Amino acid sequence: MKLPLIISCLILAGCQSTPYAMIDGSQSKISDADNYNVEIIAIDGAFQSGKLTKNIKPGYHTVHLSTTGPLRSRKATSTLVYPLFAKECMRYVVTAQHGPGNKDDWEIKVLDERLIPACTPSPVEPEVAVVIPDYAKPTGDISCLAKEQLTNQTTPLVLLHSVAACIKSQDYNSAINGYFLAGAYAYFDSLRVTHKPSHAVVDLIKKDSIWTLSALEQQNFEQKLAEYLASEQKQQTCEWVKTIGAPDYTAQYMLQHLPKDGVPQNTDISADIKATLFNATLNDYLGCSSLQA
Repeated sequence: MKLPLIISCLILAGCQSTPYAMIDGSQSKISDADNYNVEIIAIDGAFQSGKLTKNIKPGYHTVHLSTTGPLRSRKATSTLVYPLFAKECMRYVVTAQHGPGNKDDWEIKVLDERLIPACTPSPVEPEVAVVIPDYAKPTGDISCLAKEQLTNQTTPLVLLHSVAACIKSQDYNSAINGYFLAGAYAYFDSLRVTHKPSHAVVDLIKKDSIWTLSALEQQNFEQKLAEYLASEQKQQTCEWVKTIGAPDYTAQYMLQHLPKDGVPQNTDISADIKATLFNATLNDYLGCSSLQA
């Protein structure tokens, strides 16, 4: 007598099923001879035996993908890491994009992300409107700033909006450089502005810049950033940040983010203390432990 209930549950596809997400490596572009399916080798360290599709729990995952395309060299890398923040009821279509003429060089390419019709998301709680104060907004439009345009007077406010513009234009090298410097300078400012509630302004700036990007744009950048961090280029960026030096501006964006009863702070610090804080930024935040500021 329970069969009709089971059938009706399947038809309606809404009997309190747990929301999930999906990685789909089986839909490479037929029109692109250098685009191939990918096999899922591991998720969060758990072996997956080379499946092309896999349901996963929503949230952050580290996914190892292997190309099904031809690799002629024994030294060629067949597996890459895909950092994924999976949203409920979303299918992420990922492929292997090889170099022209099926060269051994390849990268993970996200072709699409779309809703899974049979998946029922969790009830959505009403969002609380976030008001971005004027001191956390740029005074005008900010375009993608190249590495050569960045100085120790470029604030995290400008940097983060520049990063968003770079990601939109797919200038990932400029985006990574700006992101590194923005993180370093925001961390440095949090060391010299000791009032912890003031540090929350950084998240407000992110909400008004890089967090306004689509999930696909953010994930493409996160993938490029993960590859960059795992390469020797990170050390070069550490050297570059050290060369630019400690911030040479007053952290007004952070100083103004005080409660009504907040006590104004003096951020004038000696050269020795400034050097100590910048060294801590390089070592503790960026992980440039081999450098000496």
